[in-house]
This record gives sequence, structure tokens and C-alpha cells, in this order.
Amino acid sequence: MRVELLEAAYQAATVGREKAEWPPHPARLFCALVAVADPADPVHSAALSWLEEQAPPVVGVPAGSAEASSPRAAWVPTNAVASAPSHGVLPGRTNGEKTWPQRTLSASGLVFVWEAEPPAGVRSVLEELARKVPYLGRASAPALVTASVGAAPGLVGEEWQVWEPAAPFGGGVDLRVPYPGYLSALRAAYEAGQPAWQQARSAAYVSHRAAEAAPSQPREPVLEGPFGDLVTFAFDRAVSVDPVATLSVAGSLRRKVMGMLDACGHDVAAMPALHGHTDSDVQRPCAFLALPFVGTAHADGRLRGVAVAIPRGLETGQRRALLAVLLRAGGGLTKLSVPGVPRPVRVTYVGPTAGVDVARWTVRSGTWTDASRVWATALPMVLDGFPKRNGGGIEELVAKSCRLAGLPRPEAVDVMRTGSQLPGAPDLPASALRRKPQERPLPARHVRLRFAQKVTGPVVVGSKRNFGLGLCLPVHDAMEATPS
Repeated sequence: MRVELLEAAYQAATVGREKAEWPPHPARLFCALVAVADPADPVHSAALSWLEEQAPPVVGVPAGSAEASSPRAAWVPTNAVASAPSHGVLPGRTNGEKTWPQRTLSASGLVFVWEAEPPAGVRSVLEELARKVPYLGRASAPALVTASVGAAPGLVGEEWQVWEPAAPFGGGVDLRVPYPGYLSALRAAYEAGQPAWQQARSAAYVSHRAAEAAPSQPREPVLEGPFGDLVTFAFDRAVSVDPVATLSVAGSLRRKVMGMLDACGHDVAAMPALHGHTDSDVQRPCAFLALPFVGTAHADGRLRGVAVAIPRGLETGQRRALLAVLLRAGGGLTKLSVPGVPRPVRVTYVGPTAGVDVARWTVRSGTWTDASRVWATALPMVLDGFPKRNGGGIEELVAKSCRLAGLPRPEAVDVMRTGSQLPGAPDLPASALRRKPQERPLPARHVRLRFAQKVTGPVVVGSKRNFGLGLCLPVHDAMEATPS
């Protein structure tokens, strides 16, 4: 996030008001975003919650700055009321002189860099909120704030000073930073009439001139996959479902979400990205997924949760409506009918930064969205056609399925005759590969895909991809490092 001050001066005081705050505290920028967010909008809250869960940002400031020799002063109305107001002081409030410290800067730009890439929906909301921020620090210091995702800005040269979080016990200067739960604490403090600074937590920062830092290695390019968001929900820990029910679980999730949208007054029939009944290739539909426990030494392949994959390019109003019904406070998706379970199962939203224990690792969005060149099916993919009688051409069919799914053509395809590369990945009977009994059964296989460059997930391929079959897990160089 970049803050362009309209005047080359930073007007914000320390808590004790004895001098100007320097460098700017990341918590101050977060509070500015909270101030312009709609507390009743669950989409705004979800984006801010994502931001507060990230590691503290790097702060880039102009290298040339100095405390102003004298504080800024102005005559302003006070809340004191004159005992005998005259026509010159109507409506009866007195004027008084106020002063506040400020920092004079050699340039007007400030940069806050979080080393994390938000989901597309979070990104768009943070960009929207940043544009609404009118000032940073005092209201007398107007600013233009922009948020963007990409390579970190080049804070190189003598004109920049960089402040980075210090190692534990590494000393430095304490800066107030966002932390998990900060948004709730700020809103509770506001309702109770308490100041925001009382909710602050600090982290130690150390500074260096960017020119003295070692040059960073160029990042490998990453290709964005067809889905921008993956919203995941975990079953109760005592619940796991046979993967044979994958299509039924995904179908139940789809019906539930459409019903929630309809109950909120949305025209579901006009939302083809939700129901998928369209002949157009312009808008890719959502994918409703059941999440199996695979990829570790003790994986059993059973379903531990569900997810909704939201495509990139989905119309903003529809995206907001979908996220709102899934995540709204006091409601949202909390129960789901699951085949084989007599009562609806309680489900819990799992944020992007949930812990890495076995149960939660399976239903973390990052488990399925991390960028990778190699992907392997966690659930078998149903081919989009029939291979030749001798099995020839099946790799070409898989490559075609990738293109139909909005992915690049893989540079290598491995088709497994039986089993999967991933521990615990189940084989499914033919009856589990059809949504309707009259459907002609297409062959299904586990596959391993290698792309020319890293691709972000979720990656779902095959003719039943909108209902979770063909869901792939990224395969990294150290797969054995996943939880077990």
C-alpha cells in the first residue's frame, strides 16, 4: 500500500503527544482502513481480517526527514461553551489554539509492504478501501492511498529508508502493528467509547538504507489460475465422509448456497456462475468442492470439509452477494446436509491462516491454492471424452481437459492406471462418477500434471470439475514436509 501525502509532512503524534510519530506505525494505516469500512458489510470485514492475520509489513519512508522545530498550530473550535455567547461566537462554542508535532519529509511517499498475496476478492476490497482513505494521521494531512499486488516496490537508493520487523530479542524501535483479532478489538472499543490506541500491540523494527541491502533474487513468474477465491469450511472434527459421496456432498453444497442466495432476495436464475446452466464460455462457473484428506503418510482420503471456488472475472455484485451469504456475521454457511449423516453437519469457516494441524491443514485454502508447477489429483478426474480402444491418446484428452478448465496446456501428463501419486487419494467406483443414473459413464483416472510455469490453484480438471472430481493438490519439492 502506497500513501502519497499531499504535503511533504507527516502529522501524527506519539501516544504521549510529546513528539511526532516516526516512522509511521502500520496499525495507523490499518485503523484508517477500518474507519472507512462498512462494519455491517461481511466482505469488508473478511478482507480486513485477512490483512490483520498477515505478518507485520515492511515500511519504506523517505530517508530525509526531521522533527519540525516548532509544532504546527491552529485556532480551532473547542467543545467549551461560552457562558454568555454573543453573535460573534455563535453557536456558543469558544475558540482555542491547538498544536501538534509533525515530521518534515524530503519526499511525500510512504510504502507499506505485506509479503503475502491476497485472494482476488480480498484484493479488490482492499483496493476499494484504500481509495476511500482521506488522510493518514491527523485530518489536516490529506493523502492518496492505493493498494496493489505484485512485485515489491523497489525501495532502492539513498532516498529511501526501510524499516523491517526485527528478529526476536533483536532490539530496535517498537511500532504498533495489526494482529489477529485487532479488527474486533477496535470495533468493541469504539462501541465502548474507548480510544483505539489502548487496543494496540507492538513489534520491534530495525532500519537500514535500502541501498545497503543485498539484491533480492528475481521471483519465478506465476500464472493465475481460473479461480480467484477459495472459501473453505471444515466439518466437525468427529465427522468424516466416504469420498464415494463426493458428488452428493458437492451437490448438497451447491443447493445450500443457491437457497441462501434466494432467501436473501437474489435472483439466482440470473446468476449462471452459480447454477452453471449456460452455453456461454464467457463466464466460468463456480466449483463446489469436497475436500479429502490426502498427501500425508496417514491420509485416508475421507472428506473433511467443503469449499466454494469463485472464478476470476465474476461480476462484482455477484461476488459480493456470494461472499456475504457464506460469511455474514451471525449467519453464513454453518450447517450442511451430508449423505450418510442423519442430521445436518455443522461446518466452520476456515480462514487462510488457520493452523497446520492435520484436520485444519486439509481444509485450509492455501493447501489447495499454493502456486506450483506440478499438480496431482486428490480425487480422480472424469475424462471429457473416451480414449482410443487401446488406451492411446489419453494424455491428449487430459491436456484438452486442462484447456477446458481454463488452465495452460501442460508440458507433461502422467496418467495412472491404478492409484494416485498422492498418499490416501481414493479410487472411486463407476457409480460415484455420475451425478444422474442415466448419464453415460466416462472413464476416470488419477493424473499428474506438469506445467511450464507455476500455476495458482485451486486446480480442478475433467467433466465433473464443477462438482469436485478432478481436484488436484500442488506437489512441491518436499512433499514429505506436509503435516502427518
